[in-house]
Amino acid sequence: MNEEIYLANWRTILENRAEEVASRFRQIPGVRALILGGSLGRGEPWPLSDIDIIPIYDNNHEDEANERIKELRAELVQEWEQAGWRTALDVGTLYFNVEMVSRVVDSRPDDLDSLLDNVSCYHCLDKAYRGRPLVDPDGVGSDLVRWFNAHRFAGHVVSLRKSKLAKSFAVSLTKSDQSIADQKHLAATFYLNEAVEHLRTYLLESWGERDHSFARLGTRFERLARAKQQEHLADQINQMKSFDDEAVLYRLSVSPDWIRNRHRLSYKCRRSIGEELTEVQDARDVLRVFARYEMKNLWDQPLETYPDWLGIVGSIEEARHRYEGLQRLGDEILSV
Repeated sequence: MNEEIYLANWRTILENRAEEVASRFRQIPGVRALILGGSLGRGEPWPLSDIDIIPIYDNNHEDEANERIKELRAELVQEWEQAGWRTALDVGTLYFNVEMVSRVVDSRPDDLDSLLDNVSCYHCLDKAYRGRPLVDPDGVGSDLVRWFNAHRFAGHVVSLRKSKLAKSFAVSLTKSDQSIADQKHLAATFYLNEAVEHLRTYLLESWGERDHSFARLGTRFERLARAKQQEHLADQINQMKSFDDEAVLYRLSVSPDWIRNRHRLSYKCRRSIGEELTEVQDARDVLRVFARYEMKNLWDQPLETYPDWLGIVGSIEEARHRYEGLQRLGDEILSV
């Protein structure tokens, strides 16, 4: 299978692979239900959609079942690569057991703060929203999806998420401050960028929107900001991460071949489903996602210099200037 064949049949291939995942995973002892989340699960896929799976396990079987699922995940991705086209399979980080599902669906407003401290519950409010159970003999998956659909935009849920995002922003800002004091350029950049993303997500919550479709989020945010007459905030957020148009073009020009190829393919795929965007916007989205991954990969490597495409701050003075600007931007946004 080559690119041309895949793109001519991508919807069928993604659906077939999702069914293949369900067929393989359901045989694992302890698996009670499997929810297909993300863009594919809610019926809004694009050619580069991940297959996002949220498992529900029998009580006291989640550890061993989840380990086996992660092993099978690696096997499936390898098989797809050998078939000529890799599809990302996101599973193993977010999951529930039957008891946790009961806690969620039977919860009262006073329970929500502690529930949203659970990583799976917090993130599945977005990832499993409008999801589709693939395996659900007892209906627990459907119960959980219905709860997410009913409560995702409830006022108390949004308020709690905004509160947690404000705290996460403060934590990232503190870590960036310490990294600047320690003259750690990569760490300072990483935590500054994380703080920016917390502000972006805070704004999305404030606007009644969700944090989803990570690979395309930046451009979607720009559109929303324009519609809200808040375009200046999108511009400032891009500048804080060295993602103004000029910086994007430079970073793309010095990026490795695989990044430029990802941009070529991403832009082609987005245009093929009718999305209106510029090449610079897609390049910004690609760099935003993959620079973050690469910074994490380089975290423990004591490099004197870092690849320019990552956008690492060039000096501690630059980091301090960005930190102070981010403080001011945070004061403006968190008052919303």
